[in-house]
Amino acid sequence: MKKEAETKHSSNKRSKGGGIFPKRIPYAILVLLMGVATIALFYAMILVDVFPQDLTLLIIGIVMGLLIVTSILLARRKRWKRLLGIIIGALFVVVIGSVTYYLGTTYATMTKISEIANTSNAEMGTGADIDPTTEPFNLYITGIDRWAGEQDLDRSDVNMIMTINPVTKKILLTSIPRDTYVKLHTAQQMDKLTHTGVYGVDETISTVEDWLNIDIAYYLKLNFSSMRAIINAIGGIDVYSPVAFDSDISEYSYVKGWNHLNGKQALYFARERHAFEGQDSMRVENQQRVVKAVIKKLTTSTTLLTKYGEIMEVAGSNLSTNMSYHEIQDLIKMQMTDLASWDVETQKVEGEYDMDYVASLSQKNKYSVYRPDAESVSKCLDGIYAIQHPTSAELEKASEIKKKGFISSIIRKAQERVKNGIEASGDEEEEG
Repeated sequence: MKKEAETKHSSNKRSKGGGIFPKRIPYAILVLLMGVATIALFYAMILVDVFPQDLTLLIIGIVMGLLIVTSILLARRKRWKRLLGIIIGALFVVVIGSVTYYLGTTYATMTKISEIANTSNAEMGTGADIDPTTEPFNLYITGIDRWAGEQDLDRSDVNMIMTINPVTKKILLTSIPRDTYVKLHTAQQMDKLTHTGVYGVDETISTVEDWLNIDIAYYLKLNFSSMRAIINAIGGIDVYSPVAFDSDISEYSYVKGWNHLNGKQALYFARERHAFEGQDSMRVENQQRVVKAVIKKLTTSTTLLTKYGEIMEVAGSNLSTNMSYHEIQDLIKMQMTDLASWDVETQKVEGEYDMDYVASLSQKNKYSVYRPDAESVSKCLDGIYAIQHPTSAELEKASEIKKKGFISSIIRKAQERVKNGIEASGDEEEEG
């Protein structure tokens, strides 16, 4: 009887399997691959450092839990458990590998963008004493009037102030026509805003700061090749045109209504002005439409996920900014925590064309310049102020939206469970 009981016990033990590491070589290899993927992921997370601390701990817990559970399943004798382990293990390697790739690409891109800014003698340092994740700030978008590789002068063809409030998740795009007649910061003479780009983006930003009496913390600089490459990388954009028109500088035509544009088509859509009576006024509106379309494509679709590597590669090669690596990290952390959508609004400086002398050209002749309307400038400044100084109601609404964020909810619930578990443990000790 005793021998039969021992035999039965041994049989039950074999049927259940033993240990947490599979002994069969194929299953052992799968677990080792999962381990390698886990190590690579943790290294990439430390290197890039874009995840909030609470989220990082949550990810580590989930990954380690899946690794242990899969290893146990693969060590079992029952076929369905091993099959489940194989499925989980395969998905684990694919998903963790993809995330590690994305993190590695992000690190390479942010490093490259930072290096471009740090090695460019013409660009100014940030000098910003703000936290871009909790304080509103102005970022200047300057589009240079040349293609990559050209040695021509860098005229600022696109001039746009992006006012960002990270708390209320609001963005205001304020466009300034390229021919706006302003006083140069250094020379203190009147010239077209577009010509400030010849002296570097620091001169452009300082000139705009003097004129509008605002602080601009950061800049984002790109050229024609940059715009075309980025839009192609995200698979094109959908832009609404209020009128039909033919491009005066290319072979493209645009219909009234929605137009699906590739990079080159979008570029000429944003550059066209001679097809309109208002010329630069209509062009700045079209520039805003293109920027909004890019933001929408990146934030309201799966584009960022499916084309992430290509987007990062293009951005790293074509953009420059004075925003530091750590500031970019903090912004990514903030966005990953709440995953909230952004509300994008637009406005532009109105005015009218006139003839006058410009400092960078011959003083023998007058040239076409754009005189900004004082009332329009004041209205634009009011709009910027409103974004930077939200009402109590706006702040309360933003706080509620943040609490409902997907990642924030997960982290908050996990924290509550840990806290409740510690309190329950303490109560049991007191009772004991």
